[in-house]
Amino acid sequence: MNSFKHRALCVGLVPLAASLSFAGPQLRQGTQSDVAIVPAPGEPSTVQALDEPEFHLGERVPDWAVESMGVGGWDEVFEREAKVADPEAGRRMRRGAQGTWVVPGLSRSGRAHSGTHLVSNKWGDTSMGIRFDEVVDLSGVWIAGMGPEGSWSPAVRAIGYLEGAEVQRTEWHEAIGDTMAFFALPLSGVDRVVFESRVAVNGSGFFALDDLAFVGADGVEKLVHFEDVEHDTKLTGTRFAGLIWEEGTGDFDQPAFAPPGAGSANRAPSGLGAAGAQATTTTTTSFLGGGGTAPTLLQDFNGPRFGNAGAFSIPPDTVGAVGPDHFVASVNSNISIYEKATGVRLVNTGLAGFLNSSGVGDPRVVFDPDSQRWIILASDFDNQLFFAVSTTSDPTGSFFRFNFITDLGADAGTFPDYPTLGVDERGIYTGVFPAGSGPARMTIFAIDKAPLVAANPSLGTVTAFRNLTFEGAIQPAVHYEDDGGAYCISVNGVNRLRVRRVNPPLTNPTLQNVGFVTVQNHNSPPDAPSMGSTTPLDTVGDRLMNAVYINGSIWTTHCVASMTRSGARWYEVDPGDLSAAVQFGTINDPVMYFLFPTIAVNEAGDVVIGFSATSPSMFAGAWVTGRRASDPPGEMGVPFEYRAGLGPYNNLDGFGRNRWGDYSLTSLDPVDGTFWTIQERARNNNTWATTIAQLNFDGGGASNYCVSTPNSFSISGATISNNGSVGLGANDLELVATGAATNQFGLFFYGDTQVQTSLGNGFLCVGGNIVRFPAGLTDAGGMATFLVDNQNLPAGTPALVAGETQNFQFWFRDAPGGGSGFNFSNGLSVTFQP
Repeated sequence: MNSFKHRALCVGLVPLAASLSFAGPQLRQGTQSDVAIVPAPGEPSTVQALDEPEFHLGERVPDWAVESMGVGGWDEVFEREAKVADPEAGRRMRRGAQGTWVVPGLSRSGRAHSGTHLVSNKWGDTSMGIRFDEVVDLSGVWIAGMGPEGSWSPAVRAIGYLEGAEVQRTEWHEAIGDTMAFFALPLSGVDRVVFESRVAVNGSGFFALDDLAFVGADGVEKLVHFEDVEHDTKLTGTRFAGLIWEEGTGDFDQPAFAPPGAGSANRAPSGLGAAGAQATTTTTTSFLGGGGTAPTLLQDFNGPRFGNAGAFSIPPDTVGAVGPDHFVASVNSNISIYEKATGVRLVNTGLAGFLNSSGVGDPRVVFDPDSQRWIILASDFDNQLFFAVSTTSDPTGSFFRFNFITDLGADAGTFPDYPTLGVDERGIYTGVFPAGSGPARMTIFAIDKAPLVAANPSLGTVTAFRNLTFEGAIQPAVHYEDDGGAYCISVNGVNRLRVRRVNPPLTNPTLQNVGFVTVQNHNSPPDAPSMGSTTPLDTVGDRLMNAVYINGSIWTTHCVASMTRSGARWYEVDPGDLSAAVQFGTINDPVMYFLFPTIAVNEAGDVVIGFSATSPSMFAGAWVTGRRASDPPGEMGVPFEYRAGLGPYNNLDGFGRNRWGDYSLTSLDPVDGTFWTIQERARNNNTWATTIAQLNFDGGGASNYCVSTPNSFSISGATISNNGSVGLGANDLELVATGAATNQFGLFFYGDTQVQTSLGNGFLCVGGNIVRFPAGLTDAGGMATFLVDNQNLPAGTPALVAGETQNFQFWFRDAPGGGSGFNFSNGLSVTFQP
């Protein structure tokens, strides 16, 4: 959201001779049509490290700035929701409007020619004009692409007008890249210039300008720069620098839903099965196929998807948590409740009606393990945070709702962006970026929990800790045990994490700067190319995604640059000893990109991490991995895809970014200690969906064993995995073989015994009573699938029985591989559940 208040425009017009000289062209550094583009995580105007004291005194949010809406049930929610016309108001989307001139946020202004400010054509409008009050001679401008490379304008030209008539035009300027290049504008005697762009994607072309040079009627050389303008300022409709910044007039598409592009089927990563790096006592890198133990999938079912009630936004900002009997999921801008035993959805409604506020988004959901209550929050992208706290552990019952104003004191004139959510025995905590004006800061709000979970709920003290150093996102931990205070963790630099702690009492808390832990260096992740996506998926940088505190440690994770791609980095940190991280690792792959990882840990120290994954040859899907506490330090198991993406994804925001994320959530079941995750995946027609999965390290599930050998298609060999669940009641188990020889006959088979016997070009991993399924063909990518319909098995195939373990494998011909001309995948052991 780039809607800011109380902002004054400053003129950036200076004599050319007093500024930069131009030495020529040298380089220097709803409905589908009404899709809502939710604002990207906030980006600061300026960033500077603050010398925070060891103890930070908070400011109590005054009583007049808080509002208790009381206890209410779902009937009231549904009644309110029916009256909400569209919770995603026009400021979040183009809705067919033309483009505008905007000075974008800092991270989008990295291509500025001078300073850190530039101007761009928001929404990629292909025809953008600037009018002068006098007749001028244009000299030149510096130009670069805007957004990721796939969004850049292929070429731009300038057309000069005088009193409405065209008088001159330039040739097409094609030197448009990630750094500014000089664009000569030999346009004399004009009072208006229009910059026209060729189309890059979805009918749009994104570009940025800086240091526009011209000679006025008085003969003085002048330069328009943008250093005196706040980031995220709209210039269209203003008289900035004495010029008239026009609305665009190009004919370009709504950045929404094109038909799916061509492409092959979903693929598994090429690195599957590669050996992981050796662990050290504290650190290692967990390559795909590392030395840890992956969890087994118990069940999965559909979560909210685009088109559900209120869910017409890009990106979804996926969150969800598990409780005693339910799973509560929220996206922009929907809330849904599921029976966790069956996956049946009980509630599907808009977030606006639930929180009694229009235009809310950036939702967060937590089940508090201490009070056994549900906590849900969202921002209104104006000046308030909205909360709901359940009155029992049943989310289908009543909730106490409240909100408070955030833009007070040092945060005046800002809105609460990218709120996070944590909880401990005493309080509820959220970290926000007060986006909008002035130097970048962050704020932590601490809310006294005791009155909220009392028999007759009420709102107690809300304390703000303002003027904290900007660190992308401050993640308060979900606490599974009490250490006397609430820990918050954030990225402080390329090799440091900062730990803060909110100390009681929550009626008058203090914020303690506990210290820093030095970790392995990292860089911000690149965007992630995906099959059929003309612009790579936006990874939103290296901010932490979530945090939990259990067994005396803080666990957290984020996306980092790894092997030139985006990987998932995770940490275990002991807040009592910040001399070094207890352990950490990076989940990466030679081909795959991993996005938006989140982490959960049980009392035994077992870990599950969920994330999205994609590659240039694979649609974005829902993936997961994990480790047992007994695994070597820093190692994770082989990640696997529990629900595949179905199509390409192309949804650009106003600055050309293909928005995905902006987070996910993995949580711990309070009843049986299993793990649950909700992850985003791509659907057909450029839309998104989410899938909820339950995982465990014990009991029924599916796990790999045995090995495979290289074949004519994959040096890593063929791999067998499963989609769907191992529950026979769901009857949705699908066997998937990847990395096999292409366009060859093959078949799946199973038996009740595990072996490893050399046969053909590989190993036979299945023995005992062997049953074969019908043969089929692998596709051009070496992939084959078979749906095990236990209610309609091929003739002569015995029915599968709950409690039994069967071992599956894939056999395939491989004439190009030589030798015997056939090979096998590794094995998949499945223990079936009712």
